[in-house]
Amino acid sequence: MTLSARKIVLGCRNSRLAIAQANEVANALTERFDNIEIERVCIKTSGDNRPDVAISEIGVGVFVKEIEAALLEGEIDIAVHSLKDLPSQIADGLVISGVPYREDPRDVVVSKLGVGLNDLPSAAIVGTGSARRRALINAERGDVILKPIRGNVTTRLAMLDDEDSVIDALVLAAAGLKRLGMSDRISEYLGCMSFVAAPGQGALALQTRAEDDFTSGLCSAIEHAETRVSVDSERAFLAHIGGGCSAPIGAHARIDDDTITLAAFVSEPSGTQIVRHRESSDIQDGTELGKRVADNLINQGALELLPQLSAVSNA
Repeated sequence: MTLSARKIVLGCRNSRLAIAQANEVANALTERFDNIEIERVCIKTSGDNRPDVAISEIGVGVFVKEIEAALLEGEIDIAVHSLKDLPSQIADGLVISGVPYREDPRDVVVSKLGVGLNDLPSAAIVGTGSARRRALINAERGDVILKPIRGNVTTRLAMLDDEDSVIDALVLAAAGLKRLGMSDRISEYLGCMSFVAAPGQGALALQTRAEDDFTSGLCSAIEHAETRVSVDSERAFLAHIGGGCSAPIGAHARIDDDTITLAAFVSEPSGTQIVRHRESSDIQDGTELGKRVADNLINQGALELLPQLSAVSNA
């Protein structure tokens, strides 16, 4: 560290996972640059303040609004978000300046019996707070019982482990468990092109003020180009179809050499009606691919499955 080191303040949610993610970013930055000093600030968001309320009832951007406000006010220099928490339209004056290497994007099953989704007994109780996961589980295992739960990763695991708990299994993001050193809890990995992951799942977004060229440059230096292409395609899909993180929507892009493949779905909440599409294109065409896949699902009736999407499209 040089004597003239410049202090950079990272802001993140006040959770064990968010802090682990911020530390991951801090380590990457300090390894790359020896003229910066990192300070971390934890910010409680509206989503954290109302843990007993469904995300769909709180609104869009419930895990990012307060962090973005702190960034705009100059209280922090870089916001470290789970990219899947960011709405498709971010606040004016802010940009995503860096997307580091993506952690495992798959969903996973954590079960008391150590078995996967298809091996759970009939009427097993599966805990999840995600509309996307509920729809996909219902589509695959309509005989299990879904229990809405919220809370951070450790809170949900504690619910499962409680000796008085009726929950038999959880469906969580692999990335969170791996970043917390808890991958040993995983009973099954669910393929993210079939059990389609949320847009941006497993990736981090480094958000800065649009006019802050110095900090934006730091973030872009630790960006992973392939991850950025993938998540840009997923977010283009999300923006074009008009959905948010509280809707039963999934989109995941995979890159093989110079080809990008995007798998996506839209469902009505119960998962009994679901439309899917998968399409490939040249890697340079990722954003347009996202829009084309969205159009394909719209042509299959996706907007009619979700009244809120229809309202957005007709606004």
